[in-house]
Amino acid sequence: MAWHIAAMLSALKTAARAAIFRTTPEPRFAGLGSVVAWAAVLAAVRIALQYVMAGPAPGFAPYGLNAVVTRLAVALAVAAFFVRPQFRTTFLSAMLAFSVIFDLVLSGAVFALSFAAPAIAALPGWQGNAVAVAFFVLQAGWWLGAMYCVLLSLQPEPRFRALARAACLGVAIYAANMLVPHAPVFAGANFDIRGANWWEYVRAQYLNGWEAARNTRVSTEIARIEQSQPALLQAAAAQLAPRVAGATNVYAIGVAGWADQDVFIRELDGGLASLGAVLPIKDRTLRLINHQQTAASVAMANRQNLAAAVAAAGKLMDKKDDVLVLFMTSHGTQSGFGLQLPERTDELKPQDVVAILDKEGIKNRLVIVSACYSGIFVKPLANDDTIVLTAADENNTSFGCSTEREWTYFGDALFAQSLRPGVDFRSAFAKAKTLIDGWEAMDRAAPSNPQGHFGAALVKKLEPVLASMSRATQ
Repeated sequence: MAWHIAAMLSALKTAARAAIFRTTPEPRFAGLGSVVAWAAVLAAVRIALQYVMAGPAPGFAPYGLNAVVTRLAVALAVAAFFVRPQFRTTFLSAMLAFSVIFDLVLSGAVFALSFAAPAIAALPGWQGNAVAVAFFVLQAGWWLGAMYCVLLSLQPEPRFRALARAACLGVAIYAANMLVPHAPVFAGANFDIRGANWWEYVRAQYLNGWEAARNTRVSTEIARIEQSQPALLQAAAAQLAPRVAGATNVYAIGVAGWADQDVFIRELDGGLASLGAVLPIKDRTLRLINHQQTAASVAMANRQNLAAAVAAAGKLMDKKDDVLVLFMTSHGTQSGFGLQLPERTDELKPQDVVAILDKEGIKNRLVIVSACYSGIFVKPLANDDTIVLTAADENNTSFGCSTEREWTYFGDALFAQSLRPGVDFRSAFAKAKTLIDGWEAMDRAAPSNPQGHFGAALVKKLEPVLASMSRATQ
């Protein structure tokens, strides 16, 4: 033990003299034990310095422990190739001892410079860069001179050769350290992994570039989609059949608001097909859909397009006598009907729908909303000329909107199970509500409590229309 301590102290002496650019005549031989001991000391010093420099309440990262050990091991392996075998462990011990001195002094200098950081930051760009370069050159020069002195102390050789060996050693260790990903054991609250090492910096730059490219592509695609909306809606409106004089004409607008789940598109198609079996909406239907697969062919479901679709239908309708059906399916909140648009979400509030319909002056309205909390649409829309059917009341969710389903509970119960030729909307809704109550009871789910308002004037107006459609299917 005493021999190992003596070898460690001899290595420290050699390192201390090298730190002031002095060689050590005939330094004491140090074995592998001294190398291991000084490696442990250096690791402990580096971890302690990281803790101090991290500031108050630093975070602990086990990954940093691996980095400390790995960088030491790599540095020792690289350095071993630059010294003759008989001097190898002695040189490595002295190099590690000097690294302890180097790290302590360097950390002290960094701490001192931190007080001058505001003044340095205020310097013109080139002067601030010059300070950073000068600091790096001083570090490199000190380390190079110290290793030069240690090498001359151990293996006599021409000074130029020793200096070249020390320079090559420094470059090799620096390159090896750059290739070893690392992060501190203790990191402060403001620590950013992107500045920890070369690997993380390059990765961050790559990800930033990829993200920037993606954002550019997305922005371009969004702009293209938005620019195409008027043309898509006009093309769809141009296909609408004109009204037939002397009859109650029915026009329909279907809205699938949530792009991520196909169930809403399937429910929209199925619901409109079911409505088409009891109301004369063939060739008188506009669809607004939020989905990637339909973005190039069908207008999006947003506030502007809904207003434009209502206006397009209104131009063909007798606004006092004809009927407009508005069927909307999506997610919902207690404030509105969900619209998932490219890179953002929005809501159609009940007041928005009322304002759009009122602006066009369309008197007779059948509004069906399949969404959670859709009961919020009942009171704002309810009047003698309106039927309003919703999947839930204003305080509860509805169910069945998972991606793999064909229908939500409400859509299945109303359209797939209840609405048939010869069945009026009040009867179909009553049956659907009974079915939903039973399904929710089996699921032990909180009742969604679907809501229905049946304006007497519209109910009476639709009676002959429903009867005519029923006779046509017999």
